[in-house]
Amino acid sequence: MKQSSKVNYLFNVSYQVFALLVPLITTPYLSRVLGADGIGTYSYTYSIAKYFWLASVIGISTLGTKTIGIWQESKEKRSDEFWNILSLKAVLSTVMLISYFIYVVFAAKNKTIAALQSIYLFGAAIDISWFYQGMEDFKKISIRNFITKILSVICIFLFVKNKNDLPIYIICHAGFLFLGILIVWFPIKKYIYPPKFKNLKPFKWFLPALILFLPNNATEFYSVIDKSMIGWITGSMAQNGYYEQAFKMINMLMTVITTLSIVMVPKISREFNNGNKDVVIKALSKSFKFTFFLGMPMSLGLVLIAPIFVPWFFGNDFSEAIPILQILSFLFIFTGISSVTGIQYLISTNQTIKHIIIMLCGLIVNVVLNIIFISKYQAIGAAIGSFVSEATIMILELAYLHFTKQYHIKNFLINSKNFTISTLIMGLAGFVIIKLLPSTVLTMAIAIFICAIVYIGCLILLKEEFIIDEIKTIINKINRHKNTP
Repeated sequence: MKQSSKVNYLFNVSYQVFALLVPLITTPYLSRVLGADGIGTYSYTYSIAKYFWLASVIGISTLGTKTIGIWQESKEKRSDEFWNILSLKAVLSTVMLISYFIYVVFAAKNKTIAALQSIYLFGAAIDISWFYQGMEDFKKISIRNFITKILSVICIFLFVKNKNDLPIYIICHAGFLFLGILIVWFPIKKYIYPPKFKNLKPFKWFLPALILFLPNNATEFYSVIDKSMIGWITGSMAQNGYYEQAFKMINMLMTVITTLSIVMVPKISREFNNGNKDVVIKALSKSFKFTFFLGMPMSLGLVLIAPIFVPWFFGNDFSEAIPILQILSFLFIFTGISSVTGIQYLISTNQTIKHIIIMLCGLIVNVVLNIIFISKYQAIGAAIGSFVSEATIMILELAYLHFTKQYHIKNFLINSKNFTISTLIMGLAGFVIIKLLPSTVLTMAIAIFICAIVYIGCLILLKEEFIIDEIKTIINKINRHKNTP
């Protein structure tokens, strides 16, 4: 059943909040049990497997979401396209699985760990989350994810006890992920007709999906490159461990921001195809404000609390991850904005090639800077590369929209003004608190609480429409609830 964008976002964000809370429990435990070397070994072997994973899915998720979103009202048409897209995925996944096992047998150093990482590839091969996203039915995916996450956490605490239990951790994590992917296959028959094998065209969508490869997987691809290059250049699994934990924290929090892009793609694609360009631009402006609202305070806030947070959360062995986390924290802004301009707008409005060119520029910058900085600064060098490359993508996409007169940079700056001012005032308050009080967890909690109040208060004083409208909506809902017999 098709649901509204707000309902879809709530389903998504509720799971993302849950997915955020789970690592808050498991990550400190795993950091101390597996150590930097264990985490680094997982990170490095996973990054290699991820190359094959990404090659098997290319841009199918975004393509599938967009295509199914267009044909929501036609069961016959969406059935045909579902099987066409899935058959393409089956072909690519088979080739990549065979290729990966050749790598494991002949090239992998830690063959056991590398072989277990193949579970993720099998999961990617049968994943059809894109179909439900296209149908704007996020309920099934969210419920699935809730259940499998809980089971995974239980198994981790029951069976992962020391550094030698890294294989067990992979089985617990990847195994339940695979199970969750398998579960959503059961209701699929309600949405589509059985395949017409004679009419299957597995390579119909190959080129469009290939074009979407980099835009669809940019953040993950950069992360994979960073982790594998850290391993190749430094030869240190510990450095991989520091980067892995820092990036994991960024990635967890990032989903709260980028989730909006996932649910907006089908809507914007549909409105654009119907010629409602004003609706598209209005949605774009609102998405920018949402990104400013969350991304700016999260970036500056994490920079301030990182020296307290990292040793408390990950353990004293991960102190080298502090500057890495501080540098990567700015990705909340850079990646958040480029997610709006790229995924939500450019791809949904059939300007994918422009987005790809910009993403390739960012990729080149990332690789070049990694080569220069990793050998000198190790994992910090990789963080610098990610910082500059993501900033480059954001600037280039905004410049493209401005010079093609699709979205004026002046409107972007106007929309960001109140959030920038409020964030800076919040940051000043947080800085004073952290400097004056002892460096403890209690100080961190106090700083976060006061900074949140200062930030929201500043936005209200500045009469920011985004936050005032949301407050009014909440108040109206409360009043309606009170007046309901």
